[in-house]
Amino acid sequence: MKHELIQNSRSITVNSGKIKDIARNIEQLNIRGSVAIHQELHLQKISIHGYSSFYSNVVAQFLKTSGTCKLKDNCQINEINNTGNLLIRDGQITTLNSSGKITIEQSLQAGEINANGIVNASKIQAQHFHLTMSGESIIDELFADSLFVKKDKLSFSIFYKRLKCKHIKGKKLNISFTIAECIDGDEVIIGDKCIIQTLYYTDSYTISPNAKVQHIIRREKE
Repeated sequence: MKHELIQNSRSITVNSGKIKDIARNIEQLNIRGSVAIHQELHLQKISIHGYSSFYSNVVAQFLKTSGTCKLKDNCQINEINNTGNLLIRDGQITTLNSSGKITIEQSLQAGEINANGIVNASKIQAQHFHLTMSGESIIDELFADSLFVKKDKLSFSIFYKRLKCKHIKGKKLNISFTIAECIDGDEVIIGDKCIIQTLYYTDSYTISPNAKVQHIIRREKE
């Protein structure tokens, strides 16, 4: 294990090893290699270039990762900027911006998610969810007040760019290239290449000629 404590600041840079002794007064953690963190953290900023695993609760204002970051316990983070491979077991995030891959093992609650890449998740709840796919994404349950899903037309991928879901629910939904068992929304736009078993709507819906919806059911307003 190598520690480099930057003098005259509350920042520490770690290059390798299993870490259990980061001081409580540290505000910024920089990871520049392969590091495993085995302690609860309360930090202002985490910066990752390399491979990192966090095995205890993480509380931070800002996390930036361009490598592989695995948050294997609960996390509460105000803002995440991911350009690599991010795994979250269970978390509460205010803003998540990603141009890489996101994996949610259990559930994620977020204010805003802007993802350009791939998202695989068991459950996501967000106020605003925007996904531009560069490959196949799989989300079992997806709930958002406003939701927009499309494919990236510019990047090359050998995989079929689509979202596969069991259940999508929200207020304003605009989806394309999506396969889902159930879509449930107030205002729903079903775009190109969608295959939907059941569409529930409250106010309005539109369906692209290039989409397939088996059942359409109107819900009464509560």
